[in-house]
Amino acid sequence: MTRGAHSGAGRGGVTMRRAAGAARSRRPRLAAALLAMSLTLAGCSTLPLWMVWQRQSAVTDYQHFDNAPVARASSPRPWPLASDALRWPRGADDAAITQMLADTGTQALLVIRRGQLVHEQYANGFARDSIGTSFSAAKSVVSLLLGIAIADGRIASVDDPVTRYLPELLANDARFAQITLRHLLMMRSGIRFDEGYRSPFAEAARFYLADDLTAQVAGLRIAGPPDQAYAYKSGDTQLLSMVVQRATGVPLARYLQDKLWQPLGAEYDASWSLDSEAKGVARGFCCLNARALDYARIGQLVLDGGRADGRQLVSASWLRDSTATQQRPGDAAPAQRNLELPGSKQQAFYAWQWRRAPTPDSQGASATEVQPGADVYAQGLYGQYIYIAPATQTVLVRLGQQRGVLFWPGWLGELARLNP
Repeated sequence: MTRGAHSGAGRGGVTMRRAAGAARSRRPRLAAALLAMSLTLAGCSTLPLWMVWQRQSAVTDYQHFDNAPVARASSPRPWPLASDALRWPRGADDAAITQMLADTGTQALLVIRRGQLVHEQYANGFARDSIGTSFSAAKSVVSLLLGIAIADGRIASVDDPVTRYLPELLANDARFAQITLRHLLMMRSGIRFDEGYRSPFAEAARFYLADDLTAQVAGLRIAGPPDQAYAYKSGDTQLLSMVVQRATGVPLARYLQDKLWQPLGAEYDASWSLDSEAKGVARGFCCLNARALDYARIGQLVLDGGRADGRQLVSASWLRDSTATQQRPGDAAPAQRNLELPGSKQQAFYAWQWRRAPTPDSQGASATEVQPGADVYAQGLYGQYIYIAPATQTVLVRLGQQRGVLFWPGWLGELARLNP
C-alpha cells in the first residue's frame, strides 16, 4: 500500500488511522504476553526448546526424537498395480479430488482393492518415499503386537492384571492390580490421565515429549474403578506397549520388525520414536514412522484375517476379538457399548485400540440406536487413517499434516462403497 493510500479521507480514513494506532498499541502487550508464555513453557521440564517455538505437535516431530529402526524386508513385495478408474464421493472428478487433497492438508491417499494398488496420490510436498508419522494410528499396531505376544506364549491372557508385567505400578496405587490388559485395550482403565492437547502440562503432552517415560508412568494415579466407562487415554496404550516389551524381552520396534514388518514384505525402513536413546522406551501410544505404502500392509493384514504370504502372522481369533464391538457394564448406552462421541456424526464403537464405524444409515443416530458396521480403522491425530472395508475388499490409507473439516472415516467408507 502506498503512502497516499494510508492517509485516506473522511470517516473511513480516520477509522483506519485509529485502527492502526490501536493495533500498534497492542503490539507491546502482545509481545510481552508471548514472551511470558514462552518463558513459562520453557520452564516446564518436559518441554524441549523446539516445542516452545513450534507451540504444537507436527508431523515432522519424529525428526526431533530418538528413533529405533525397523528394517524393511530383505525381499520386499511391491503392491500389484491395477489401472481401474475410481468413482469419487459426491460426484467429484479427479481434478476436484486433487484440489480437495491439497486444501485439506492431505499428504497421501492410497486405495488397495482386492490386494491391488488402484490409486496412489500425494500432495502438499509429500511423495512415495516420504516418511509419515502415525500419531495414534500406532495404537492399533500395539494391539496387533499384543495379540502376537499372547500367541507366542509371552503373555497369558488379556485378563491378566497389568501389574503382572509392570509390578512397579503397585507403588503408585495398590488399585492398579485391578486393571487388566482388557481394560487398557478398551480404554476403560479408570486411570487419571488428561488427554488434552492444548496444554503442555497435560499428561498427553508430558508423555509425548518426555525423555523418560518410565518416570512419567510412575506418576500415574487412579481416578476410579476400571470398566465403568470409555475414556480415551494415551496412557493406557503406553502401558500396553511397555507390557509387550517387558513380556517379550524385545524392544517394541524390533518386535514389530521381526513379527510384522519384514514378514509383510515392507518396501521401506521404518522407525518407532523413543523417549530417549538412553532409556530406550518406545512412545507406543504414537510415533510409528513409515511410508504410506507400508501402512497399507497393516490394513491388508487385518482384511486378510491375519495372514500374509501364506503365513498366519496374527491369529484370526485375535482380530475378531480386537475389532468387535463391546458389551460392558455402565449406567447408559454409551458406556455399555463403548461409544466414542456418542450421538454425533463422528461417533464410533471403540474396540481394542481399533474403531468400528457405524452402518452408513445409522451414522449420527442416538447411542441406543446406532448400529455397528463392518468397517474398522486406525486413526491418528492429524487425520492419519488405515481404513479397512471388508465388503469391497478395500484398504484405504490417508495421511495428513492436518485433519481439516472433512470427516474422513465417513468419506473413506463412501469411497470404498462406490468402488466394489
